[in-house]
Amino acid sequence: MNKKPFYREQAEKFRDYAGKYPERELLSLFEEWAESKDIEGKDKHYIWKLARHFRNSQRKEIEKGSEEAVRISELINAVFGADLERLKKIAEKKETK
Repeated sequence: MNKKPFYREQAEKFRDYAGKYPERELLSLFEEWAESKDIEGKDKHYIWKLARHFRNSQRKEIEKGSEEAVRISELINAVFGADLERLKKIAEKKETK
């Protein structure tokens, strides 16, 4: 039995419900809604997969030179540095073979 139309319909119903509470966190709102509709298990999981994309994530502008920009820069440098080291090790292993 193809349940995709059912999941889509329920996700749309949840979207309408969530629209009434824009200030609430989406996951807790979904849990509350699903419990009230007696939706559990796999059905709940697949409906959530559709419903979680209803609200766009909020964007935050980070000013150049701010503390947040410095933190992000350091994090990126650490990640890229570790990635570069890993690539060097892989290249060295290939050269020795």
